[in-house]
Amino acid sequence: MYFFINTTNYEYIFLALINKKGDIIIQKNIKAKYQQSEKLLENINKILNKNIKKLKGIICVIGPGGFTSLRIGIATANAMAWALNIPIIGIENKDNLDNLNLINKNYKKIIKIKNFKQVLPKYGSEPNITLKKLTQKYS
Repeated sequence: MYFFINTTNYEYIFLALINKKGDIIIQKNIKAKYQQSEKLLENINKILNKNIKKLKGIICVIGPGGFTSLRIGIATANAMAWALNIPIIGIENKDNLDNLNLINKNYKKIIKIKNFKQVLPKYGSEPNITLKKLTQKYS
């Protein structure tokens, strides 16, 4: 079995458990606006609770997407793959495909990978980080 993680949308998390034929066994679309970190691990646990030992690899969407939501999903996927000593692949969604088409197009790629090698995010743009305005009062 293979696990699919997509956190590119800051409003939703999409998780799926896929068999080696590419059929989706379990899928969850979780509403998580600004709550990616709170909801991701909880839902991974629900899906993988009984299937963790059958997991052969992880497929993670690496972008483009929001800075924080991508970072949370990719860090979690990398940590899981490393801890379970299973391969992970990162796939880009340049064509803005829905999750089912992303899975159908890419699930066979994970079968060829044998070793863990971390994946890195591909952000859609530069992060928008603002600096706190400094106000100074002169006496």
